[in-house]
Amino acid sequence: MKIFEPITINNVEIKNRIIMPGMETNLCLENGFISEDILKYYELRAKGGVGLIVVEGAYFDKKGRGTDHMISIEKRNRIQGLRKLANTIKKNGAKAALQIYHAGAQSTAFLSGEDIVAPSAVPTKTSGVMPKPLSKREIKGIVKGYAKASLRAKKAGFDGVEIHAGHGYLIGQFFAPLFNKRKDEYGGSLKNRARFALEVLRAVRKKCGDDFLIIFRLNCRDYIEGGLEVNKLAKIAKMLEENGVDLINITAGFFDSPLYPVVPYMNVPRGVYSEYSAIIKKELLKTPISVVGRINTPEIAEKILTEERADMVTIGRALIADPNFPKKIQEGNEEAINLCIGCNTCLNQIMIEEQVSCAVNPNLLGTNEDLPKTEQPQKVLIIGAGPAGLEAARVLHLRGHEVFVIDQREKIGGSLNLATVAPMRYEIKNLLEHYRYVVDDLGINIQLETPYNHKLLEKFQPEAVIIATGTTLKIPEIKSLDESDYLLYSDVLSGNVPSGKEIVVLGGGMRGIDVGDYLAEKGKSVTIIEETGSLGSDLYALVAQEIVPRIMDNENIKVILDTKIEEINGKQLIGKQKKEYFSTNFDHLVIATNPEPDCPFEAELKEKVSKVFKIGDCKKPRKIHEAVNEGYELGLNIESIKGLPKEGDAAETERDLRTIVVKKVQERTFTLEDIPDYLEVMVNICNTSEKIQKKARRLKLQFQFSIEDGPNYWIKIQNGQFTTGEGQVEDPDVTIEMQKAVAAGIFTGDVNTTAAYMRKQIKFQGSMRHGIKFQKWTNEVTKELGLD
Repeated sequence: MKIFEPITINNVEIKNRIIMPGMETNLCLENGFISEDILKYYELRAKGGVGLIVVEGAYFDKKGRGTDHMISIEKRNRIQGLRKLANTIKKNGAKAALQIYHAGAQSTAFLSGEDIVAPSAVPTKTSGVMPKPLSKREIKGIVKGYAKASLRAKKAGFDGVEIHAGHGYLIGQFFAPLFNKRKDEYGGSLKNRARFALEVLRAVRKKCGDDFLIIFRLNCRDYIEGGLEVNKLAKIAKMLEENGVDLINITAGFFDSPLYPVVPYMNVPRGVYSEYSAIIKKELLKTPISVVGRINTPEIAEKILTEERADMVTIGRALIADPNFPKKIQEGNEEAINLCIGCNTCLNQIMIEEQVSCAVNPNLLGTNEDLPKTEQPQKVLIIGAGPAGLEAARVLHLRGHEVFVIDQREKIGGSLNLATVAPMRYEIKNLLEHYRYVVDDLGINIQLETPYNHKLLEKFQPEAVIIATGTTLKIPEIKSLDESDYLLYSDVLSGNVPSGKEIVVLGGGMRGIDVGDYLAEKGKSVTIIEETGSLGSDLYALVAQEIVPRIMDNENIKVILDTKIEEINGKQLIGKQKKEYFSTNFDHLVIATNPEPDCPFEAELKEKVSKVFKIGDCKKPRKIHEAVNEGYELGLNIESIKGLPKEGDAAETERDLRTIVVKKVQERTFTLEDIPDYLEVMVNICNTSEKIQKKARRLKLQFQFSIEDGPNYWIKIQNGQFTTGEGQVEDPDVTIEMQKAVAAGIFTGDVNTTAAYMRKQIKFQGSMRHGIKFQKWTNEVTKELGLD
């Protein structure tokens, strides 16, 4: 295969054509030092057969860091840790490069109260913060900063560096007329706008010598008005070649780009940027090209190379999903690959300042061989063969437990089977196929078309039962709905397509989007009605940036927000839209509103089995990521995790405020009226949590929370002492304005603060840094309450 042919670039022999790109992990220690976890993470992927690993971005100037948890290469004292990292990668067969970048106007330095800089005073939409234009002297200083950082990387033992000039970071901002309004030699013509990049390239070469690999990461398209198209970027690539670059690694997009092309979602075609890398490749005489973008199968990787669209392939998320991706291909074991589904869970984790995580691979730092064998083998019955139940079964089986899985449906996968039908989520089939392989390969005992009944307990006599039965749809309270011939979204995605032309879908979350898109593709005229002010409010913010515009622009789909349906009269829906009368006609009605946990036999099981657990959506409806990770964690720790409390145990603490709050959140009955109780619980935890007190004991802050058309609340911190109440405070340090639809979820952690901010569902007044503190406290509280 072409992907396993070696390639030599500037005297560096790379064993195959696979590059792992720089992808943030947030695994660093404080201040950017290398951690044991980050060593394990890269060691695993080097062992998996990658040819060249480009380690995630490192900053040399705090003003230019892209996240709060980036690797630091700003001082010589960072070299020792980086040397461990380079050696770890190289001793396991891969070559190692370190990505270096300055984020410019996309920097998160403003969160720490520092100024951010850019070519011109043009803010990005992502941060909204006005940057300070760089002086010529400051530009020269940054050029020297790149060179000094690259020399530190060389001293640490890296084979080369990758200078990140894509994704709208500082060098890319100089390229783009949208951000570069300069009138001096760094602005105006394309040659002038490329001057900064070429100065960086020449300075790195001079500082590090001819025997050091210099890679440039370059966009093929910026996908934003005022950005560059492939013809201009090909000319920049040619300039880089003429100035001695060794390899150009093609990517695309700015963080502000519509539809978010930086890390394309699963609906985008595989190998999406390879048509543009082919254009750039033709402009170059000798410089090799690599390309990234939805390369998640051996077939698309090989096709790109054999059709000479690139000389190498850059494979990112697929190596998060399965570190042994290259090795399995080379060994002819392709069916064992845990293919990436392109859901962008990994990216979402980074954007909300959490450590990298994956929806399909819950163990990013280890392999099956690392799973500890149990010393207490148990018989475990798992009810439900969706992703949570299957992952628990996989881990329990590998650890030596006796597992029996039942499901009332005729095939495994649970609701994943519906999601694969949705036009924009077909890649989820990868996970289904992987679990089918795992079940067959391990010989896991699964009995389908078998609903739960008490006789199964008598027959199998389990010591533990895991309930993983998913959800049932919560039917909205609408007058005369029971007299209407409506369909559920699951009916439609199972193939029951309504015959009428005009279809109304109630619910604008992911389920409503899925079924609406599916029906529109079938030629139906679809109206999606959503009660809140946002379409796709249950999506990751960056996924919504991709999905929602496509739905809004679909000529077969009409979206109506802020509308509550109250009554059905024949073929007419009647309700209120922002308190005004609303009505619309329909041929068929599809219900796609929020689901609720489905576990009707929980009480019976708790009476008959000593240990009962709930995982996945039957615990709380969420995403694949949470389901798979909960299954993994329970499988790994079933011996030490307490089961669900007995009914009598719960009754003893029913009056305890904390218990009441937790119960309401778990049962999804928590409302705006419960916020004061939650805040009381929250401040009690903050006042007793050692972790929170360590960060808060010297703080004097006032937070004001203003809910749309609702009450106001506050939290005060005085030398680490948290208090709360209802009403207004004078001169708050931070005011957080919230839409009513997300307010309850912001406090309980169901809605991520950063994601809501990106969706414009909340607004900050005051220091964003303090706003991030509030989110971290909320995260700690939800962990303490067992709601994470």
